[in-house]
Amino acid sequence: MIGLDGACMDLIKAWADDGKLSTFEQLMKEGSYGYLESVTPPLTIPAWNCLASGKNPGKIGHYSFLQKAPGSYDFRVYLSLVKKERDIWDILSDYGRKVFVFNAPNILYAYKINGYMVAGFLCPSEKNLAYPKSLMEVLYSSGYVEGEKDAVRFLTASDSERSKMLKEQTEKQCKILFHLLSKDWDFGFVVFQELDGIQHRLWHRKDIVLRHYQHIDKKLKQILEKLEGEENETEIIIVSDHGFGPNNRMFLINEWLSREGFLKIRRGISFEVINMLIRTVKGSNALKIFRMITKIPCLTPLCQRLFLQSVKIPVIWDKTRAFSYGNWGMIYINLEEREPEGTVKKEEYERLRDEIIEKLGKISVRAYKKEEIYHGKYLDLAPDIVIEIDNYVNSVNGKVGYNKIFMPGFPQTGYHSKNNGTFIAWGSNIKRTFEANARIYDIAPTILYMFGLPIPRDVDGRILKEIFKDNAKIQKDEKRRIKEKINALKRKGKV
Repeated sequence: MIGLDGACMDLIKAWADDGKLSTFEQLMKEGSYGYLESVTPPLTIPAWNCLASGKNPGKIGHYSFLQKAPGSYDFRVYLSLVKKERDIWDILSDYGRKVFVFNAPNILYAYKINGYMVAGFLCPSEKNLAYPKSLMEVLYSSGYVEGEKDAVRFLTASDSERSKMLKEQTEKQCKILFHLLSKDWDFGFVVFQELDGIQHRLWHRKDIVLRHYQHIDKKLKQILEKLEGEENETEIIIVSDHGFGPNNRMFLINEWLSREGFLKIRRGISFEVINMLIRTVKGSNALKIFRMITKIPCLTPLCQRLFLQSVKIPVIWDKTRAFSYGNWGMIYINLEEREPEGTVKKEEYERLRDEIIEKLGKISVRAYKKEEIYHGKYLDLAPDIVIEIDNYVNSVNGKVGYNKIFMPGFPQTGYHSKNNGTFIAWGSNIKRTFEANARIYDIAPTILYMFGLPIPRDVDGRILKEIFKDNAKIQKDEKRRIKEKINALKRKGKV
């Protein structure tokens, strides 16, 4: 399974039809393909978590990179609040399948598995990056472990520098992937972030975006050639966590909550000065200044402090009824007995949610109550109201001080889209040139079905049976392999 973060099926179809993506064209002609619907809102986390588990955020407790801790206004890394869900590679490993997992964004720490694992880009420490530890030698030799300085350099890089860095990153990742492909494995999963990284910054430059899709196209060809040299046939599934689109209209959610009287902010001198500078300096110039400052070591701490001040909102909690955490369209009610300084009584909770959703609707912003889109044991961790990312609201930002509630997205000219993600399946038992409709929750049960393994009863997805030529053959072949493994274990006295 090959994950292409942010791969947009609209672009792939158009450019493949024009003969500009020959490998994608081959895979689609010889296999099944279609749009992949993501989660709401379509964020990298929880999208990869939902794809790997087949379950909605309410069942796994993942709603974004950072989540509000119960009984607090603090936000923490999502995994610290919930028990880890069992992903497809965990289930396969438990059944004796040999697996490798490389660069999955929802893996913060590598852990013991029947095979190999390299954590994703959110991994906070190199000592938790790989399992087994011996795999670190391969990572070091490929230049994969780069550290925090490169992360800062990536964020402040010019457009051409970012483009170069993304391609170099993919090259390094492919070296490690080819090493893992040389091992004994039954299931492999790798994620490439190149497309997401370039589309966020340069969606408006389709010529540059095309070159990155062509770079991925070339890498897919190399992967195919590598697999063709193996004795066993391999099925390939290509997926994305979400699609992409323009970031023409960004909704400043806390500015709106403040104007409507739901959120009260302490507007001190430093707060006003910082926001005046932000309003005065054009976005492109601000980015240039930021790059210049970060190149002067002695000024870097000052830059970091200014950045933290610019994103921090001094909320007056005892006068606030609703607030939003940052960039992702999540509104929390300041509820009594739940929040430290709650102001909204339980009997007012539903009426207030209805009021906020109704007022948002009047400015064409769609929003839902949490129970309308999520369900499961972790529903209590979900934000009370979730804003839909669509063709009208392309992204959401929590900044206050711009004196407007809508503005063009910057520095991100592109943003995630829910309905034009990518799904491609290719292999000897996959139907040719078949158009499928898939949801992000369908991937995990479909993979388990291909291995003939039991599917957890609480998954929210379905098996994409329509993509296979011969469903019975899949089940028969896998049952035969299971029987052979059981017999082998019996001969060794392990069963």
